[in-house]
Amino acid sequence: MTVSKNQNSPILVVLCAFGLAAFLVLVIYPNYRTLKEVDRKITALNEEIVSRQTLVPIYARLMQKAGNVISSHLKAPEQSSLALAETARLAELFQEIADPTGMTLESVVPDAEAVTPRAERLRVDVAFGGNFLPMQALIDAIAAQPFVDRIDAISITNENTKKRISLALTLFLRPSESNNKGA
Repeated sequence: MTVSKNQNSPILVVLCAFGLAAFLVLVIYPNYRTLKEVDRKITALNEEIVSRQTLVPIYARLMQKAGNVISSHLKAPEQSSLALAETARLAELFQEIADPTGMTLESVVPDAEAVTPRAERLRVDVAFGGNFLPMQALIDAIAAQPFVDRIDAISITNENTKKRISLALTLFLRPSESNNKGA
């Protein structure tokens, strides 16, 4: 059976049309969608760049207004220790440190299990409330205290209108003198 060229021609056209449609659906359309997505991301990034450029002068003014100069290094004061009896006035000591920065002392919680007559270190959890702008000054003031060994942890929370900074500190502690005499 011989098939004439006229009969193959419509089948060939349909096959070519089907091949072209498959090519469009399988190759061109996914690339088109990807290109549209990339264009959308580029537009979003350009908008973010513009918004950040408008925020730069505001941020500069805020930093200038706050007067915060980030210290390149912390001061290393002469180290001294607190007497065990002085630990009763820790809240008063930390409130005096916080007063110049405008922050308020919320709590001072010493590690009661670690307080022994021979202890040389005392771990204390201290929490302050207030504005975050003077936070660097507060941390510098705490680190400059002669009885502070180190700042172990810093936690900052901002819940609705309540702003809070919590510090875990290790303080130098002078062992009780009454037990040292008997030992």
